[in-house]
Amino acid sequence: MILFNDDWAKYNSAIIDTQTKNYSFLRIATMYKEMRVKNWAFPLSLMQKELQGIDPHASDLSDEIKYMISVECNHNPWYALREVIRIPSAGGGDPIPLIANRGNMCLFWCFFNHIDVLLIQPRQTGKSVSTDSVTATVQYLSGYNTHIQLITKDNELRLKNIERLKGIRNGLPQYLYYKDVKDADNQVKLTYTSRKNSYNTSVSQKSETSARNIGRGLTAPIFHIDESPFISNIGATLPAALAAGTAARESAEKNNGFYGNIFTTTAGKKDDRDGKYMYKIFSNAAIWSESFLDSKDQSELKKRVRKQCHGERVIINGTFSHRQLGYSDAWLLEAIANAGGTPDEIDRDFFNKWTSGTQKSPLSIELNERILNAVTPPLYENFYNEGYLLNWFVPEDHIETYMETSQFVLGSDTSDAIGRDAISFILMNVKDLRLTATANINETNLFQFSLWLAAFLIRYDNVTLVMERNRAQGIIDVLLIELPKHGIDPFKRIFNKVVDEKEDRKEDWRAIQKPLAQRDQNFYTQFKKDFGFYTGSASRDVLYGRTVLQQAAKRSGHLVYDKRLSEEIRGLVIKNGRIDHINSGHDDMVIGWLLNHWLLIHGRNLNYYGIDTAIMMSMVTEDGKEVDAKVVEEKKLIAQWRKELEIIHEDLSNCDDGLKQAKLESRLKTVTRELMKRGQEVINMDTLIKSAKEERLKRRNKTHYRKNKLSYNGRF
Repeated sequence: MILFNDDWAKYNSAIIDTQTKNYSFLRIATMYKEMRVKNWAFPLSLMQKELQGIDPHASDLSDEIKYMISVECNHNPWYALREVIRIPSAGGGDPIPLIANRGNMCLFWCFFNHIDVLLIQPRQTGKSVSTDSVTATVQYLSGYNTHIQLITKDNELRLKNIERLKGIRNGLPQYLYYKDVKDADNQVKLTYTSRKNSYNTSVSQKSETSARNIGRGLTAPIFHIDESPFISNIGATLPAALAAGTAARESAEKNNGFYGNIFTTTAGKKDDRDGKYMYKIFSNAAIWSESFLDSKDQSELKKRVRKQCHGERVIINGTFSHRQLGYSDAWLLEAIANAGGTPDEIDRDFFNKWTSGTQKSPLSIELNERILNAVTPPLYENFYNEGYLLNWFVPEDHIETYMETSQFVLGSDTSDAIGRDAISFILMNVKDLRLTATANINETNLFQFSLWLAAFLIRYDNVTLVMERNRAQGIIDVLLIELPKHGIDPFKRIFNKVVDEKEDRKEDWRAIQKPLAQRDQNFYTQFKKDFGFYTGSASRDVLYGRTVLQQAAKRSGHLVYDKRLSEEIRGLVIKNGRIDHINSGHDDMVIGWLLNHWLLIHGRNLNYYGIDTAIMMSMVTEDGKEVDAKVVEEKKLIAQWRKELEIIHEDLSNCDDGLKQAKLESRLKTVTRELMKRGQEVINMDTLIKSAKEERLKRRNKTHYRKNKLSYNGRF
């Protein structure tokens, strides 16, 4: 079976079947190619080129061709799904080919690579059909001596699953399905003696003991858990079932058979018992990315997925909107109108939104909708040798120019990176607050990550890092060594309290003006505690307070492109009067995002980091609207004049030359008039001049005092 690019070399006779009549598979392969996926052709793989153009459902096939089709299905499930599987028509017409889309291809590819997968889609978009198709392929065409176990929420759904599977089975060509009178063919179980396969079903149990006992009795290598957030006592059934199936999975792996776990569902309630249990699995999973398709092999794939997961479970979260699956907004509106339901039910069923009944979001419904609708696929996904996935929301061929011509803040929530909490990486444009790049690194060597982060800062010199420092000292230590090696002053690239508190730490401020060449490593050691943002209870309240979270959501909620970040923001709840993530969720990405906003809103002396405060947040308003370019230029001019006003006042306060004083006072009047013309509040010119005179007088008195003191001390 072809799964990776290198697999083509294993099958010399395999071809890319561009003549298939299932145009949806051509379309998905083309889409992958347009997304710059190198491994784009696997859905079109054909092992025996003699079968190209032949319809396996034709009535006039020779025995030789029938045999070849049987062999192809046995070794190439992509052929079986593309050419053989037929889906019963809802209107009673002829069965139709399986329609490939991003959702079911994610499901199929993950399953064939033995990666557990969560498939979450709006209702009526075919997630059940997708799972039925791969189940039928394994049960009747490609699997041998295997067992598939369905667990679903009630008997009604069990019957529907059985009937759909029977419908696909009955649509197979007769020469591919040999019915045996001994085969079970009822409403609970299906067997296929010809291939020694079975399909068994179970439903949820109200008693926790019964739920656990059912799980213990299930010893299949393949599990399909359908509508898991709505299965009573899923937290008891699932662990017991997966534990019971361990030996079966190991045997399947040893014999190169099929094994894995598929979860299909609509979104659930994240604050009831069963929904909360599944939401934790959902939020801990790696977000599906088509860049996974370009892994070298299964081993590298699992490493990549693991680094994106929270916890030990290697699992992928494939959540797809109606648009990603090829459905229009008009279709969605009609589907919602036909289904009806409460707002929470519509959110779960059609917008993939996990709802909370008792815990409320700190953001308004409008802001949450804005953040939900902002999600868009990355324009470029860069996998580094370290295993980190960096999602760029800038086209690959524009990245270098964009990074050179703009200024950025990089927020990062840190962790120990041992599989629980993640290290977040949130890169934002200073001018318009657009999300530029993101990463979520769950498991790594911290020294390796520190070197990678240092390399990023060295390569892109317009980036200011604001890092949560609670568990970041080791990372900061590495940066304090690596950056100076490349002629970079850490005080100018990493948020630190010496710069932020410049006015109160004048001696330290003077110390960091020392050239890099004159600093040894001990120089940085004395200041290392000053780098980063400490997130205690008080500072978390600041981040989640009105001036940061609310302003961030209002100004740039429509620019939160990253799916995981969007989910984490929308997953915030008010608990015991404070804002936090729900117990089964995370907020690593949120903290990184908020740190960026905090720096731009509350950070001081930002020009020292190279951030031009004249353009900072100039392209967005407090209600998230984009600003006209002329308005931006006007704001920039006003900021420049205000800065000049400060410089003139400071120069005037330190100037003893009468002629220079006159010139400075003249310029002071000119700048003040320009600001007042534009409706800016400015301190009265006479007051400014008087203030400068008072500063000069104070300075002279201090100088006179020091001279007298030296003279006095010299007498002893």
